[in-house]
Parts: sequence; C-alpha cells; structure tokens
Amino acid sequence: MIEVAARRVLAFSLEADHHYRQIATSVALKGLPIALLDATFAQIDRGNGSAAAWFAKQLVDLDLPTRFT
Repeated sequence: MIEVAARRVLAFSLEADHHYRQIATSVALKGLPIALLDATFAQIDRGNGSAAAWFAKQLVDLDLPTRFT
C-alpha cells in the first residue's frame, strides 16, 4: 500500500490463518526492504530523476538486481 500524501509504503502478506501481517521485506521483489521505498520518497523533493538515481544506487549497494524479473 502506498500512501502518497504521507510518503510511505506499507506491505502486507496474507498468512495461512487468513490474516494480513505487515512485512519489512518485499515478497514480490525478493530482498527489497520496504524501508528503502520509504527512504526513496524522502528523495522526491530533489526531483524524480534524482530520486530514481538514488534508488538505483541503493539497489547496487544492497547487491540487489537493478531489474526485477
């Protein structure tokens, strides 16, 4: 869930007991910390291009793929 006005991302996983649990790491984009998405929102004031470049650098620093397949 993306709360644009609040500039934050929340992610949840549906558990076997049919309850949602908030998660800190993406399931869909394996290994991607949700906190990194929050931090990227903080970069938006510098401009979208700058935020995108910052995000890409973080992926490299985390040794995550820059293309999720």
